[in-house]
Amino acid sequence: MGALAQPASGPEFAARIAATLGRQPLHLPGAAPLIRRLAWCTGAAQSYLETAIDQDVDAFLTGEISEPTVHLARESGLHYFAAGHHATERYGVQALGAHLAERFALNFTFVDIANPV
Repeated sequence: MGALAQPASGPEFAARIAATLGRQPLHLPGAAPLIRRLAWCTGAAQSYLETAIDQDVDAFLTGEISEPTVHLARESGLHYFAAGHHATERYGVQALGAHLAERFALNFTFVDIANPV
């Protein structure tokens, strides 16, 4: 969880996500006119939505979404952003690979194979 340095509307934050990840996220609009507090978890973390709701955040960002998640997000009034499993996880894998390569003097190459989900 964290706070945005610059609060943003849902569409503005969706544009930030798209610019960073190179992929337009699915955005379910929430009740807050501006997103200030955000929870996120990469990959298939839609099951953490209830935890995010309990933390009183304005938005939740993850990779995937399921039909029950759509309804829970709408009912809770939370902005929900699904930006793709691959798109939200590739940076963490690269950081881990670079860290292990440095720590253990390994050769590391990240092969990025685009995946639409």
